[in-house]
Amino acid sequence: MDGLPLGIIFGVIGAVVAAISIAFAKHHMKQVNIAWQAAAEMLGFSFETGNMRSGPRMAGIIEDLPADAYSYTKSSGKSSNRYTRFTVEFPPLGVGLQLFRQAGIGQFLKILGTQDIVIGDPTFDEAFIVKATDPPAARALLTPGRTMSLNQLLAVHPEVVVKDDRIVIDRRGNVSDPDVIISTLRRLASVANVLSDAGASAELTSLIERRIEGVMPSDYEPGTELPRGIDARISTGEALAAAGIDSIARKIFEALGAELPADPTVTGWSEQVGREAQRTAPPIESFEPTVEDPPEEVAAPIKPPVPTPPIEPAGGSDDGGDSDAIEIATDLFGENRLSFETAAVFDERYAGRRVSWSGKLRQVTTVDHYRVLGDGPFTKAVIDVAQIENDLFGNTVVTAIVALPEDSIDTIAIGDTIAFSGELVGIDALVRNLFVGAATLSS
Repeated sequence: MDGLPLGIIFGVIGAVVAAISIAFAKHHMKQVNIAWQAAAEMLGFSFETGNMRSGPRMAGIIEDLPADAYSYTKSSGKSSNRYTRFTVEFPPLGVGLQLFRQAGIGQFLKILGTQDIVIGDPTFDEAFIVKATDPPAARALLTPGRTMSLNQLLAVHPEVVVKDDRIVIDRRGNVSDPDVIISTLRRLASVANVLSDAGASAELTSLIERRIEGVMPSDYEPGTELPRGIDARISTGEALAAAGIDSIARKIFEALGAELPADPTVTGWSEQVGREAQRTAPPIESFEPTVEDPPEEVAAPIKPPVPTPPIEPAGGSDDGGDSDAIEIATDLFGENRLSFETAAVFDERYAGRRVSWSGKLRQVTTVDHYRVLGDGPFTKAVIDVAQIENDLFGNTVVTAIVALPEDSIDTIAIGDTIAFSGELVGIDALVRNLFVGAATLSS
């Protein structure tokens, strides 16, 4: 008996493969529907089951704003890809605002000569293309709090597009993790509130401007009321972590984690401050024997020597140490790391290192105490020490907050280029500030 024709054999194999593929796709869609329904129930949203042709959909109110998410297929030629769209709406800003990332569609629009309004925040201007029907009003609207909130959102969700009445993220793929769905919608709603609510914007702007100027929390009372907005609480937690108040920062981020269980910024900072809190925790007291039972005399354990951080030679480059500042700044801020990742790199590679840098003096004052830099009185100088290129945010200025001798304030003036040597003692990664303690002016 002759064997079956090859055509029939391949046909059977093809049918089996197709049946397996369909069964797998149905199983996957079932799991996606389960995840989306769980997320919708957690948020109090309505839910529509997805099928093989169209994905699931949910809609509802979050932070008093309309929001929805749905899965859809986008075709391009003979191929097609699944996307998940998240949208949060807010009252129209009234300036015809449209924001796109400089890369991708934004870069294409820029090549075509589309409008790009300069806001005056270099980091934001390098990250976004800004269009508006009323440019002056758009500049006034985009305060430091709003631009920083948008920059942070862009770092986590580079697909974000902002319009005059909504924020939209189109993420490639079918999101099947309820925590990701919840975290994404809540983070969008937080930024939407910062954009549309003048009070939320002013609160966050105040927090950000103080951090840019190097003004950090000196203490934090347990009963102090936290800001309501998610972005403002993230900023508060970051500032406390930068000031070394890790135990309180950890509580803030752990509480935020209950609201945004899969937000990279929140989970990353929670882990970072947790590590720092453990590292700086006081040692457990050793056992003390009672007087009634005196021990035999035992030699004290020998403690290993504390390694001394490497000392950078003063004037290690022809430009007064600027090349070293650029090298360190590039390592810390040149890549598209989130702020907690940058803080971790600083702790691992640079904390305690002595540096000799120079830069332009932006601000100077005398302070009696500064939590990061220690007790005074001393001269606190804010010095721009490096400008670097970042793939996401373009040209980025890095600033040193420096503790100089008290009488230094009489010998330096804003706008001067000054050289100094000191020890790297801290970082505020979001606003790109490095803290330099026990510094002296260099000739």
